[in-house]
Amino acid sequence: MAPDSQSIYRLVLEALPLGVYLVNRDGKITVWSDGAERLTGYLRQDILGHLEESTLLESVEDAPPVSALPRLSQENLELREPPGPHLHSLRGKGGHFLSVNLQSVALRDEAGNILGTLRIFDLNASSSFRNRRQDKLGAFGCLDPLTGALNHSMIEARVKESLNLYALYPVPFSILCYGVDDLEKIGSRYGQAAVDATLRIAANVIETGLRPTDFLGRWMKQEFLAILPACGETDVMKVAERLRKMVPQAGVEWWGEKLHATVSIGAAVAHNSDTVRALVGRAEQALHESSSAGGNRVVVIGSSGVRAI
Repeated sequence: MAPDSQSIYRLVLEALPLGVYLVNRDGKITVWSDGAERLTGYLRQDILGHLEESTLLESVEDAPPVSALPRLSQENLELREPPGPHLHSLRGKGGHFLSVNLQSVALRDEAGNILGTLRIFDLNASSSFRNRRQDKLGAFGCLDPLTGALNHSMIEARVKESLNLYALYPVPFSILCYGVDDLEKIGSRYGQAAVDATLRIAANVIETGLRPTDFLGRWMKQEFLAILPACGETDVMKVAERLRKMVPQAGVEWWGEKLHATVSIGAAVAHNSDTVRALVGRAEQALHESSSAGGNRVVVIGSSGVRAI
């Protein structure tokens, strides 16, 4: 007996190497494809009926914010699709983030009525590039064994390289210095293994939220450094605040509990006469001010002085 059209459509959907899901007018996910399961680790029973915005997505640089993505309501039945796919971070089941290209399409019935917003996503090619780059660097001992970020000597060399390039071509660049808040409390309650897991997930979230041209390294035991080329004072505040918001959305499964962490971030913009010590010192000063003010915030030291979010 030949399959009917509906069965064929279902087979085609499940054979796609892409993730596909449908958001209804209430913002809830009502369809979740096999491809979406494979890419994220979430099974249908984990995700169906949940609100998309609080469950899955976080915008990254140069992408529209999640709140601005096309969605429907009883009052607004029109859907304006932005051109082409946009880069977003999608939360995997393990608490990590995946860099994905996501596109929105209006799903209509035969009468032209909008039924929902169809989201189609696949892994961003830059993620594969980043993974290949990390594999090569790992073979030469350039990575921190715990988090997979660049180790201290490698990120220091990258800062030197960036300053040398800046002396020739003064394209603004910035660095971020971040630390995970309350690690001592996590360690005293759950042990060092929980601290290590929290550092790993925080590093994964930050790395995923950065561009392929950025670099992340472990500067000290509980302190990380990110280099953001072509990123001035205004942009670095936006990037740092987005990353700060991303980290608490991830979590570490720990003996039946979900551990959530926050980060304090300090940022500094490169100056003409900077040395590694001077530039990193300003970022560390900003981090100290962020932590001293209670953590889970961003402080930027730029040409106009100290700015806090």
